[in-house]
Amino acid sequence: MTATSNRLGITMNAIVESKSYVLGQGLTHGVVGPNGIGKTTLLRKIAGQHPSNGLKVFGEAPFDNRSVMDRTILMGIDNPLVDGWNIAKLLRLGKARWGTWNAERADELQDRFELPSKNYSALSRGQKSAMGIIMAVASGCELMLLDEPYLGLDVEKRQVFYDVLREEHGRTIVISTHHLNELSGHLDTVLMLNGMKHGSVEELIDGILELTGHPENVDRLLNRLQIKPLTRESTALGDRVIVDAIALGPDNVFDAAG
Repeated sequence: MTATSNRLGITMNAIVESKSYVLGQGLTHGVVGPNGIGKTTLLRKIAGQHPSNGLKVFGEAPFDNRSVMDRTILMGIDNPLVDGWNIAKLLRLGKARWGTWNAERADELQDRFELPSKNYSALSRGQKSAMGIIMAVASGCELMLLDEPYLGLDVEKRQVFYDVLREEHGRTIVISTHHLNELSGHLDTVLMLNGMKHGSVEELIDGILELTGHPENVDRLLNRLQIKPLTRESTALGDRVIVDAIALGPDNVFDAAG
């Protein structure tokens, strides 16, 4: 059973519902926030792995709830698969675990991600991310939770991932991400844990800015603006931050940068 909500101006089935937000059925939702704010913890609560207060998934409290967990899959670098097993054995595990398993889809995605038939422990970080994506998609679960699923993927394989997201649109997908600008074209809604804002991509993305520069310059700008970044990571070009500039206005950000 699912509740019905008319938040965001549309009527939708509420697959995930709390006092602060509703994640509707058949949409792709992004979860954004700085490291340590609890993105992974939130996904684990939705998946029924951690206790939660007031959270409903498919209309029920999710923790240790078999009916919820059978319809939900969580994959990500912090949710590793069995190190000593090879790819074929892991795929057989998926088939045994989920009655909705799609073996043909799993084989197809293994080819598209060019995933070698090795033990899981021998895979690179990007290959482990790809394996998690394959397991999540092939499971056929109604609710697919992906915890920073692109980590380690090169540009070509990230494009494969984005193509797969488009193909799976219509399933309920929740993705925690640092790459909001890159992913925005694939998202229907965004949940910002830093400030707990939730809305459509169109509502929120106009106020989101990505800034890249030397760490000291980035710190100086953030101090001038007196805001905390939604995400921050080190890149070859310097520190990259995403900031919520809705309240400040983008012009004020550029004035501070000048």
